Amino acid sequence: MSIALNGQTLSTSDLHAIAHGESVVLSDAARAQMRANFESMPEGPSILEEKRHWLVGGFASELTADELCRTFILGHCAGVGELLPDEMVRATMAARVNVLATATTGCRPEAADVLIAMLNQGVTPRVPSQGSVGAAGDLAPLAHIARVACGYTDRPAGLPDYRPNPKEALALINGISMTAALGAVAVTRIERILDCSIAACAMTMEAMGADAGCIDDRLLQARKHPGGIEIGERLRIWLEGSAQVVPNQGANAFSIRAAPAVMGTLVEELCCTRTILERELNGSGDNPLLIDGEWIEGGNFHGAPVAQALDSLKIALTQLATVSERRTFRLTYGQLSKGLPSFLVRGTGLNSGFMLTQYTAASLASECKGLAHPAAVDTIPTVQHHEDHVSMGPIAARMLLEITECVADIVGIELLLAAQALDLRMRGIGFDAAGEFMEVDCVTPAPRIAAAHAVVRQHIDYWEDDGVLHPALAAAGKLVRTGEILSENGPW
Repeated sequence: MSIALNGQTLSTSDLHAIAHGESVVLSDAARAQMRANFESMPEGPSILEEKRHWLVGGFASELTADELCRTFILGHCAGVGELLPDEMVRATMAARVNVLATATTGCRPEAADVLIAMLNQGVTPRVPSQGSVGAAGDLAPLAHIARVACGYTDRPAGLPDYRPNPKEALALINGISMTAALGAVAVTRIERILDCSIAACAMTMEAMGADAGCIDDRLLQARKHPGGIEIGERLRIWLEGSAQVVPNQGANAFSIRAAPAVMGTLVEELCCTRTILERELNGSGDNPLLIDGEWIEGGNFHGAPVAQALDSLKIALTQLATVSERRTFRLTYGQLSKGLPSFLVRGTGLNSGFMLTQYTAASLASECKGLAHPAAVDTIPTVQHHEDHVSMGPIAARMLLEITECVADIVGIELLLAAQALDLRMRGIGFDAAGEFMEVDCVTPAPRIAAAHAVVRQHIDYWEDDGVLHPALAAAGKLVRTGEILSENGPW
């Protein structure tokens, strides 16, 4: 079934599906409302024609309406840097269609139809990722899309022969649709990372024989934070039937004991960010708006609400990264891992085992910390101080996506090491305080932990001796990105 774009109900998960190939339609109601809104336009010069001097230049009065639109859009194709991945361009186009479908922009349905045709026919413009400050909108990247939609470059076969009117030329590149689209895809990816991180944390708790008190519902309810309560509940589900994670085991390190508090912040931040993104995706992110037959000027193009939310999500996600890395560290440190060998292998000397996996996790966690610096606290005036405050929302979105990739690998590393630790427990391999090998009772993991461990072992062998770690790390990261560790398998 195609996803209907109506300007009201587009979700972050819908946009993620469109990004990865789902087809779209413009709802009949939105089409009728767009037509009615366009026909309510007051007589007289268009809003873009009134602004033509400072938008295009002093010679604008010499241009026809069609020449004005062409000059305006091509003049904004000023992006640089690496190209956006195709799925991000698709998400951006769908997000822009949904803004047009709000029927407040003064655009004809044909403006949405051409973008929908591009989505359904797999026409994906080449869009540089850098060059937007997220103030009057994501002007540069959206202009690279509009250039194709309006036929100002070689028009792919099968697309409608569309030419914008002056207001449509402005509406096609106004608003922060790229920022919102990137944020929406990131939110869907982060939801999967969080699910996998809960699985990894539960596996670590099982391997370490953690104290069950830290996930006791009575304890977490007493503090009242919904995120922490949810994480505790989900960890209890993973650990149901465990003979290792039981009460009165002694206080654990904070990376385990306070996991519901730390990971719960991401639960709540995700909920908040998703709400703000879905408001933006279904809101009138354009200027001016045509409401009740009257043009109203305002600042609905400014990215501040979304930029702030994405920056906050970056920080919460980085918290998840650092707490996972700390659990990875404890798994590799024989003096802290309750009888597991250092670096999780039996050998000594040149046998480094999983020592370098913690190096990698530490490097990625540090990278997350740098990227977590809020982009929205910066502003550089543009357009001769007319746009004297900007959001830097696109930078926040791209930094969030970079952190997302790092954290997927950090969580994958914890899964890898927790699986190795469980193998040692299940094989009865232990070490005393002096680091000497000793036989211990074999452990039987909780059923869901055993199932997750089996998934890891389908892709990554038990580590007997040193070798090239990269393939194992890549496979572990893939388990997180695809969701296969959760018995899912979907696009990243």
